[in-house]
Amino acid sequence: MQTLNRRRFAGYLAAGAATAIAGWTAAPHAAHAQAVIVGAGPAGAAAALALKGAQPARPVLLVERDPTRMGRTATAAFDKPAAGPGLDALRRAGVQVVLDDVADIDWRAARLELFSGRALPFDQLLLAPGTAARPEPIAGLDAAARHRWPAAWGNAREARRLRAQLAALPAAGHVVLRLPATPGHQAAALNRALHMATWLHHNRPNARFSVLDGGTGTDLAARFHAALDRQGLDIAAKWHSAAQGGTVLAVDAPRGVLDTNAGRLRADVVNFVLPQGAGAIARRAGLVDASDWCPTDARGLSTRRADVAILGDARKSAARTVAGALQSGRAAAALV
Repeated sequence: MQTLNRRRFAGYLAAGAATAIAGWTAAPHAAHAQAVIVGAGPAGAAAALALKGAQPARPVLLVERDPTRMGRTATAAFDKPAAGPGLDALRRAGVQVVLDDVADIDWRAARLELFSGRALPFDQLLLAPGTAARPEPIAGLDAAARHRWPAAWGNAREARRLRAQLAALPAAGHVVLRLPATPGHQAAALNRALHMATWLHHNRPNARFSVLDGGTGTDLAARFHAALDRQGLDIAAKWHSAAQGGTVLAVDAPRGVLDTNAGRLRADVVNFVLPQGAGAIARRAGLVDASDWCPTDARGLSTRRADVAILGDARKSAARTVAGALQSGRAAAALV
């Protein structure tokens, strides 16, 4: 997900996004408890519609920093598709959409501190913070290396950079996809591997493709090779498990070198995916445990703060699929 800065925030407003917050005021509603949902991805947007459908008189505010996340949109390769209700559907239902970022949560005052400097009070809070990359202690994996080897995991700019790097790949080049021990979405990890294999089959059939899988206890390798056979993708592809070369120990990005537990690899293009965890606001609010995900009870209420509902992929027990995110959002009306 893109980081909000003041230039991007101003750009959203200049592009007409300000219409989404027309009429919004910071004063709490007198007659009905105000529900505030943070995050307008599939889970958050579905939750907003579910709450309005169940209790039309309840004021529901949806806070989202990136309006491009809302709605079903066609996306280019490596972009993260938007799959939830769009802005028009939300507004027709009476949901107030606030285009801003949540800098902090003041639990005692029951209000959100927003990036714009405003404060937004809430009576009931639901968080759909999504997922975000976590730092990883690998020698040489600094900011410059991460820029050179983009993850392109929900970040449009990184996706463009990765597409450009693949377009410049030599005919017999070597592409490496590195998957962490906790990619966040196993289905997305498999789809990424298959997408890259498909691209190479059609555009660089003489290239080599290596997947370095830091995870254990999955069947991704078997499913990947079965899909290659089923789809007739004829490329030189190898899936390295965590115990057999999939664990990255050190990197030298300028030289295209990855040192693994099975030796050294050299690559022309590296798609280096970092470990994932709950989105930043969940971490700042103290809603994650040692796994960096949000522990919840069976209904989705936080076990760190029982008065907060956690929606979508940030839940520790989440399947992390679009269908699962939508389902958790639609069930939100029963939580408040």
